[in-house]
Amino acid sequence: MKKTIIIVILCVFAFSGAYPQYKNNDRPINTSTNNLILGIFNPKNFSMSHSFQVSMLSSKYGNVSLTSYINSMNYKISNKLNVSADVKIQYSPYTSSMFGNQFAKTMQNDFSGVFLSRLSLDYKLSDNSFIKLEFRNLNDGSYYDGMLNRGFYNGEFGR
Repeated sequence: MKKTIIIVILCVFAFSGAYPQYKNNDRPINTSTNNLILGIFNPKNFSMSHSFQVSMLSSKYGNVSLTSYINSMNYKISNKLNVSADVKIQYSPYTSSMFGNQFAKTMQNDFSGVFLSRLSLDYKLSDNSFIKLEFRNLNDGSYYDGMLNRGFYNGEFGR
């Protein structure tokens, strides 16, 4: 321990006399990008919002708790064209099921992860019309409904 302290003190004294090298940079700063990211993306046209959700589902078949963080991003490409996306980070800290621990663990793993829940492309044709192309991932909200419709309700599985 004493050796380590002595070595540290010697290093501090040895390097305290060193002078940093100052280099004058005569090259001009590149201002040709007009404050654009990678030269093409204008940060003024980008917006972002965040949301945080905690929910619990309880039924006679089991319980599920979910914690979700959603990042909604929007980029205005032009006055007529917008692109937006929702990225969801979700975690299920607690699950239980009457169908057993393995089913509950599988359900917990299915709910946890990073998901692209929405991707949208909006094009404004005129003042009164637009075209919207949208992808939505809604699988996580209907987990129990899907299990009930596959025969779990009738007692065909899991008993």
